[in-house]
Amino acid sequence: MNAPTLIDTDLETQWQTVVDDDRYRIRDLEMGPFTVSETLLRAGQGTRGHSHPWPEVYMGTEGRGVLYLDGDEGHPLVPGARYLVAPGVHHRVVTSSGVTFTCFFEGPRR
Repeated sequence: MNAPTLIDTDLETQWQTVVDDDRYRIRDLEMGPFTVSETLLRAGQGTRGHSHPWPEVYMGTEGRGVLYLDGDEGHPLVPGARYLVAPGVHHRVVTSSGVTFTCFFEGPRR
């Protein structure tokens, strides 16, 4: 059995702010071959939406939002909700009251 690899115990010093404006704050933490990305989407805002050729996991951590996949009817993004976004699927988050969510993906932000 392989033992887990301890990357760093002081994660707060490792977060890199990607953007912090009136719409949202995004900060990333690179962990080996993966990136953990935390987004605080402010009330009444939405992400631009995008797609990419790799899968991504979305996990709601605070507040309430809606995750839209390829323009569908939307899925609640609330604390504890987890979604796997398949490669190539356009995805976007909107909120009326504010939401914080965490994304996990392979590689650095591209």
